[in-house]
Amino acid sequence: MKRIFGIVTILGLTIAPALAHHAARPLAHHVSSHSWRQAEASQGQEFTANASFYGGGPRRYEPNARTANGEIFNMWDMTAAHRSLPMGTRLRLTYAGRSVVVRINDRGPAAWTGRSLDMSRGAAEQLGFVARGAGQVRVEVLGKS
Repeated sequence: MKRIFGIVTILGLTIAPALAHHAARPLAHHVSSHSWRQAEASQGQEFTANASFYGGGPRRYEPNARTANGEIFNMWDMTAAHRSLPMGTRLRLTYAGRSVVVRINDRGPAAWTGRSLDMSRGAAEQLGFVARGAGQVRVEVLGKS
């Protein structure tokens, strides 16, 4: 019995540092290496984006909630989050015959969601997008604000 306990102890001491080293490394396979690099956005560029909205709380300003560019998040502003478009880029979003102009002021949505654009609740309300929650929107790059 002592021999088995000794072997288990030795194995534990030799494996533990390797496991600790492995756990301390970031999980690189969960995040695309290019997902947060800034993309070039040329005026007039058009594309379709799988979008959603965020900001469904009862308060206009969430306490201490800041966007990636440092602004206090206001769910009723005409803003959006994109993983790589430059901050301040203005976009015209079109959905079901309605259009709204938003400004990129945040980063997101998470790559694993399958979406490439998150708009504020205010923008989603104007587009008639809230009941649907997520869907395809037409995006036109208008330039920097």
